[in-house]
Amino acid sequence: MKHLLVAAGLVVILAAEPSLAGSLSDPVVEADVIAEDTSASSEQLEGTLAGLTVLLIILAAAGAF
Repeated sequence: MKHLLVAAGLVVILAAEPSLAGSLSDPVVEADVIAEDTSASSEQLEGTLAGLTVLLIILAAAGAF
């Protein structure tokens, strides 16, 4: 009976050991990287260039140059 109690005690000690791992300190969390969305400005630039090209073609066709 004594060996059974010792074995049960060892099982309880070994099973409880992983639950004691870690510490009480706050976890270290890295800040999220926030990147600015640049697709809107590139679309605006493409629209401006297209409009300027059409304007130059119209002026050239009208003989302004």
